[in-house]
Amino acid sequence: PRTEGKKAAPKTVPAAEAPRKATKLSYKDQRDYDLLPKRIEEIEAQIARDETAMSDPDLYAKDPGRFSKLSDGISRLRDEKDAAEMRWLE
Repeated sequence: PRTEGKKAAPKTVPAAEAPRKATKLSYKDQRDYDLLPKRIEEIEAQIARDETAMSDPDLYAKDPGRFSKLSDGISRLRDEKDAAEMRWLE
């Protein structure tokens, strides 16, 4: 049979492969999306500053309370940074 005169039927894209419309972000989500990168940078700077202070080998001997406070602060900041990054990735 001759197929020269016939055109192939256009391929249809299955619904699962069709591009999805981007959902509009809520005000809170958009605000987080805009502000979180800056907040993450601020947290990283605070962590770096506190780690620099803790790098003093005599800090614990001189001021164990400050050492403990810095250590706890770094842990808290890392948790906050992780939560902010997860929120931004959502």
